[in-house]
Amino acid sequence: MTDDAPTTTPLVLLHGVGQAPMAWEDVVVRLYGSRRLLTPWVPGLRPTEKAPVPLEDAAATLDTDLMLEGLQAVDLCGVSYGAMVATQLAADFPERVRRLVLVAGQVRAPRGVTSVQQTALKLIPASRFADSGVSKERLLQALDLARRTDLSQALPRIQAPTLVLVGGRDRANQPGARALAAGIAGARLRVVDGAGQQLNEEKPEELVEILEDFLR
Repeated sequence: MTDDAPTTTPLVLLHGVGQAPMAWEDVVVRLYGSRRLLTPWVPGLRPTEKAPVPLEDAAATLDTDLMLEGLQAVDLCGVSYGAMVATQLAADFPERVRRLVLVAGQVRAPRGVTSVQQTALKLIPASRFADSGVSKERLLQALDLARRTDLSQALPRIQAPTLVLVGGRDRANQPGARALAAGIAGARLRVVDGAGQQLNEEKPEELVEILEDFLR
């Protein structure tokens, strides 16, 4: 993508594992009226899906959804698993992404971390997720897919100016953030002091300020 697109480029916000599109509510409220905002279910995390969705298929599905919305180019921000889907989409469909923001993303999810997450998740009753529309089964499948994913070959194909964000308290994702920034040409890395993994819910005001500055 060239960098001469107008700042009215629509912004697509992709949630992470354990979140639903409403996880972006505090960010959307602060950005409302500035541009078109989309907060879709991330393919592979939709509660209604009957089977796991490989990352490449999730990116292709999202690309199709954007085309159906009439969007030729977007700014793209993803958190956690949403950041992995965003990375894949930016690599596979570079003409679609003007600017890219990756929060708590990974090149290869640490097997130890995902195994601990899966074990902990299995102990939580499915009813705990029901109110937010999140499916426990989809979460377990997404974690398994993330554990087996390697985005290292995708990174050199990303053309969009990229900002990699990671929380200062999110030690599990800091090595992945450094790997993303090192593997994407020209990418910038920023550590957000006092934040954990879910920056969109923990520090929405600070995230909005960062987005507004980077997505000009």
